[in-house]
Amino acid sequence: MNNHRLYPIFCCLISLFFGATLTGCLTSRQTASTLSKVATDNCVIDSSGTSGYVFHPIDLQVGSTDDSLLRYRYGERGLRMAQAVGLTPLLVRITRLEQQNPDQPASNEYLTIRQKMTDQLQLASFDIATAVALVDCDSKRAALTATLLTRQENSREKRMTISAITTGALTALMVGFLKLGDHEDAGEWTGIGGGLAEASLGITSLLQKPPKADYRHLRNPLRDIWTHPTISTVFPPLVWYYLNKPKSAGTPSLIDGLRSRWDILVSLNADARRTRKHKRKEINYFGDGDLYTAEDLTVRSTMLGQLATELQLMNNDLTILLNEIVRPLKK
Repeated sequence: MNNHRLYPIFCCLISLFFGATLTGCLTSRQTASTLSKVATDNCVIDSSGTSGYVFHPIDLQVGSTDDSLLRYRYGERGLRMAQAVGLTPLLVRITRLEQQNPDQPASNEYLTIRQKMTDQLQLASFDIATAVALVDCDSKRAALTATLLTRQENSREKRMTISAITTGALTALMVGFLKLGDHEDAGEWTGIGGGLAEASLGITSLLQKPPKADYRHLRNPLRDIWTHPTISTVFPPLVWYYLNKPKSAGTPSLIDGLRSRWDILVSLNADARRTRKHKRKEINYFGDGDLYTAEDLTVRSTMLGQLATELQLMNNDLTILLNEIVRPLKK
């Protein structure tokens, strides 16, 4: 085969190479643009003081007269929520009114207190909903960003696989043409070059690091749980009180339970990284943001999901308290 007959083949190879490269670049740019939009923090929800100006959590003194009075009328979970909402003084007043006139119609004072408690419970439900919305928004943002990163990695691996297959096929085609043209040496060298190209593509695919996204979380719901400040800058007072209060005597608080579970998750994630050849710094889940992989974002989404579940369970205690308030006094 004459050399000029090889030119079309070389031109075809070059065209395929540049076409694949251009397509890959365009796809990478589109994916990067989408990732940037999704990873942007759009959870502009301020739950730091939505009702803090209306009421504040109030602890009951164990063994006091008020404590004994309310424990006869209300259960452990209802009282826990009442303290978080700051209703204990009103509960004491209304319980004494019930005991003074158990068979008389409700007085104006009684109805006024009931209305005030209803208003505060409604505000409490709004505070809980706001805190849940903040955590849920961040959780879904992390999950969606992780999905896009996984798709980007899968797409990259697919392109590498296609490139390797195409290289092998074209190499075999070139070798065949060269041998038909009695260019045995050229055919052998072409086969060697094609084999090296395929091996290079395979090694490159294995050595590539997973894609990352610059994920910001300035209002980080996980930070206050992990650092455990006295006053939260993210959660309303009643939510922060509820998270810090043990469910019953001798049991850890919700924050302690969450931190124990998160410590396991972060440790497992760190151990998994240590087994890799390419080590990198640990992700700061509790800071203002970091470069996250899909795996890191999945861990973050899991932690946020656990926190959201605990916050949603607050509504159950709120319902229990409301049912106990409207329940007739035991005679």
